[in-house]
Amino acid sequence: AFDGHDLHGLTIGPDGKLYFSVGDNGFSVRTREGQLLHHPNTGGVLRCNWDGSGLEVFATGLRNVQEIAFDDFGNLFSVDNDGDIREERERFVYITEGSDSGWRLNWQFKKGGWPGRTQTSEYCPWIDEKLWLPHWPGQAAYITPPMSEFSVGPGGFKYNPGTALNDRYKGAFFLCEFPVQKVTAFKTEPKGAYFKMVDEHIFLFGMMASAINFGPDGSLYVANWDGKWQPNDLGSIWMVDDPLLRKSERRKQVAKLLRGDFGSHINSFLVNLLAHPDQRVRLEAQFELAKRNRFDELLALVTNPEEDRLARVHAMWGLGQIAPDKQRNEHLIKRLPFADNDPEIRAQVAKLAGARALKTAASRLVDMLHDENARVQFHAALALGQTGNNDTTSHLVALLDRNNDKDAYIRHAAIMGLAGSAHPEQLTALNAHNTAAVRAAAVATLRRLRHSGVKAFLKDKSEWVLREAISAIHDDKSILDSLAAVANLLPDSGNEPEAITRRVLSANLRVGRSENAQRLLDYALDTANPDAMRSEALLCLRDWNRRPFVDRVEGQVRTLSKRDEGLAKRLIEENLSKLFKMSDGAVLAELIRLCERLQIKLGTEPLLVIAMSDSQELEARLQAVKSIESKGEESIVRSLLDLTKNKQSQIQVTAIHKLAEVAPGQFAKKLSEGWNKLSEPAQQAFISLLGEDMSDSGHEVLIKAFDSLLDGKLAKVLELDVLTAAKVRESGRLMQFLKRYEAGKPAEDAFAEYRAILAGGDAVKGKHVYDNHVAAQCVRCHDGGGKGNQVGPQLAGIGKRVDKNYLLRSLIAPNAEIANGFGVTVVELANGEMLVGRVGDRTDQTLTLIPPQGETRKIAVDKVKKITESNTSVMPPMGAILTKHELRDLIAYLETL
Repeated sequence: AFDGHDLHGLTIGPDGKLYFSVGDNGFSVRTREGQLLHHPNTGGVLRCNWDGSGLEVFATGLRNVQEIAFDDFGNLFSVDNDGDIREERERFVYITEGSDSGWRLNWQFKKGGWPGRTQTSEYCPWIDEKLWLPHWPGQAAYITPPMSEFSVGPGGFKYNPGTALNDRYKGAFFLCEFPVQKVTAFKTEPKGAYFKMVDEHIFLFGMMASAINFGPDGSLYVANWDGKWQPNDLGSIWMVDDPLLRKSERRKQVAKLLRGDFGSHINSFLVNLLAHPDQRVRLEAQFELAKRNRFDELLALVTNPEEDRLARVHAMWGLGQIAPDKQRNEHLIKRLPFADNDPEIRAQVAKLAGARALKTAASRLVDMLHDENARVQFHAALALGQTGNNDTTSHLVALLDRNNDKDAYIRHAAIMGLAGSAHPEQLTALNAHNTAAVRAAAVATLRRLRHSGVKAFLKDKSEWVLREAISAIHDDKSILDSLAAVANLLPDSGNEPEAITRRVLSANLRVGRSENAQRLLDYALDTANPDAMRSEALLCLRDWNRRPFVDRVEGQVRTLSKRDEGLAKRLIEENLSKLFKMSDGAVLAELIRLCERLQIKLGTEPLLVIAMSDSQELEARLQAVKSIESKGEESIVRSLLDLTKNKQSQIQVTAIHKLAEVAPGQFAKKLSEGWNKLSEPAQQAFISLLGEDMSDSGHEVLIKAFDSLLDGKLAKVLELDVLTAAKVRESGRLMQFLKRYEAGKPAEDAFAEYRAILAGGDAVKGKHVYDNHVAAQCVRCHDGGGKGNQVGPQLAGIGKRVDKNYLLRSLIAPNAEIANGFGVTVVELANGEMLVGRVGDRTDQTLTLIPPQGETRKIAVDKVKKITESNTSVMPPMGAILTKHELRDLIAYLETL
């Protein structure tokens, strides 16, 4: 996980409880009441009473929401950070009770450069099963998907309380997108049981705003993190407001109320304040009335359709805060307006009935499942789970059937309703239901209960439901007593989609009995199965007794069951000839690696046969060369020398490295005669290896190469390799050459140290650096696909727009080359107006300012008081992170975009 993925966003909810978010560092805490809240690999939202009692998990599956905000009707929203994975983006999320947004910390380490470290596959459910996307048909049913992809680097997040700024921004949310130096504003509109974003636009641009808040005076206060990740003392707090309203009477009244003591007001005054235009005032009045137990006044307000809508909503929330008793609950059942003409009031009534666990309201809530308004249905279904009436199961199932997975939040509410009311046996019996959406929801409910009834769905005819059932048993905390049932699906599930097959193979590995190992072997032997999955079966055998064990599907650390630890190795040894006969290409390469890992001796001759075979696929040939073991036998050295002359440069390079390994005293001499006839990559490999070769022949080759470099005769593609090898070898003559080389650099060239990286890069290796380097994290900020939706400039076409020298400067000294649109100019006019944007055309009389949104503006120079230009890049200097060889390869890759 990352620093800072911990506690954030303390917020008072409409129920008077404290809400706060926690990042995916996770949490494991025992409450005062003795309950263990254990979610060690995901973030979420928790809530508690003001004294810390009643701590509970409100929602999970979030990565790192910085702040959370309630709208006027108690709906909770945030914008979640992405996992810095190339294929995804940040997400606008609706956080509802019991919601699971799908993120797990272990997803972070399933893409990029991490699988090489964890020795797992690059299969990542978050990406490959499209969990991060808004709802789509067939998406996992156990999650509540985001409403939309949105933002870059979300930070501070606030809702306009109602009287701040001006009417243009009433009902608006404000989000800091600090890496791209803007604050965005938007509003929401209902879309079924959830919401959609509308009127999204840039509100403020030009400062790295990290946090925002509305003051009692109605102004928006913005924290400017000026130095970014290079701290300085220029941080500041800015105030943004509408000058026409800043000192209005209404603003003054709000400020006075908020600074005052609500406990000093009489009841009638507080009741009137429940209709106040400012949310903060309404909440304070509500809390005070609830504190005073003014049940009758609040209920009278709720039941009067002539009263203000928001006043009625707050009155209901106040009723929810007052300690329940039998008499009060009976009053609520009789008088709450379950059939009110206003759908928002009906939704809030259902919500209150659930919060107060009004069991005798079940029939009214069942009626609400048929309401014409989806949000009413949503809250009614949630409430039925909270009231716990077992006889409402059929009605919730009918709701799922009508919804047919069209609305993911109706599905979620029904799942919560079933989880709180249905018996597991009732849920298991739904495996015979005709509608796949009902069966998928039943599985998701059993998953929440961690009940083995999920096994009843393992033969479902729907791929979607089958995947849901297998995932429920295999993933997260797992339903361990059902894992063997998943393992038993092999080989029948061997040709199912990857999400299913990978989990079935993994289940066999985790169960760990002799029949499971045999199934994995049989699957790997069957050429009718996909090669990638046959390789995965071999990898499961490789990991048979691995400690620590990292789940091959999810990436989380698990404890393997007790097993015969030598079984996998014996099976491979007993079936080795059959495996080699039935394998080629990627499967054969994996088999060779497996034998190496398990210390199964293959012998040199079989590997040389594979390596020499032009009919064999490249991956297998390369792995065969890498796995050759030798003490420098002449026949093997000759074979490796022959491979250095292969027409494929990758084989040449691999053979050169193996030759240096098995015959360190000979390889330089053997290759010195014709090394300059090798392919360029092979020449680079040979020269690089000479740095650690202590032979006279190797030293002589390096001397001649450096001499050619100083005379300007050496191919530019070898310059970096010669310099690097010479620095490693450190002989007297080479050190003299290095001094001459350094002395010949142009003094005025600030980048002379790096000129050697401009030639000879490998674009394939460079793409690997771009996609996978854990420290550089290029894909975290840049999109090479041209979408232009990340922190840094889009890089599609960069190789055609700029030359290598520009790329070099941008990588080594990011502040020296700020791309258009990513540098910020602040123009202060003589009349005090502040304008932000990018300067376009400029003459002695005028300058053109191009704002991030809106129309370009031409400004008379004599009207300008001051111009301030930002020249700080968010990107750190790559010379401190990447080696020169990695930089060389990265530049070669960028040229291909």
